[in-house]
Amino acid sequence: MAKTSSKILAILSRLIKGVMVAVVLPLAVGLYRGVVEQLDVPALSGSTFGDWIGTGFVVYVGSHILLYRPVILFRVSHRLFSQLATWLFGGQVASVEASGGGKGSGKGAKSGKADAASQGSTLVAFSPYVVPLYTILVCALGWVAGQWIDRTYVDGPVAFLIGVTIAFHWLMTADDLQQQREQWHVETYLLAIGLVFVLTLIIGGLCVPWAVPEFSFVRALAAGWANTHTIYTTAIQQLFF
Repeated sequence: MAKTSSKILAILSRLIKGVMVAVVLPLAVGLYRGVVEQLDVPALSGSTFGDWIGTGFVVYVGSHILLYRPVILFRVSHRLFSQLATWLFGGQVASVEASGGGKGSGKGAKSGKADAASQGSTLVAFSPYVVPLYTILVCALGWVAGQWIDRTYVDGPVAFLIGVTIAFHWLMTADDLQQQREQWHVETYLLAIGLVFVLTLIIGGLCVPWAVPEFSFVRALAAGWANTHTIYTTAIQQLFF
């Protein structure tokens, strides 16, 4: 009886995650299109902010695939936000099962307990993936530089770096989550990727106006929701009518 109940719960869990994936992925696409539309504004350095960001994105993707993956930079931001989230929530967030090792002693045991506590919190474990640290830093740098330097010399390079850093964050996150793929069902993996993408767009989008004053986060959200609604409507019509 217990085994039957466990199987039923597992099936229901997978069904719920599948439905959430069906909701989140169109939202991710719609929000992305909304952000891109709002970045289609002229930069004082020439071209548009969207073009500069897109160029930076493509350049990083090429270097990531062909040349070098700066894993250490990703680990630094990952560790920083893990420690920050652990400090903020004191390990009191709802836990998930963390991978544990054997018993240790002395300093090694304490370190193992700290890592287990960090991994044991869903929020602590997830937070580094949804906060694009280097994109936020570039946006802040763009705001500071814009106060002292003619924006003709600032807009293009800063937008380019925004593209580089967001590509870095997404690809390194995908690589990191891929290592856990064998432990997850496909719907769990897709849900994690979709949530990371959406939350990163929202957090990054909140910071972009620092470097791109012409960008409106509110209009991007509105356009994103309109695009998402169109996707939902089209999908429902194709499936059921």
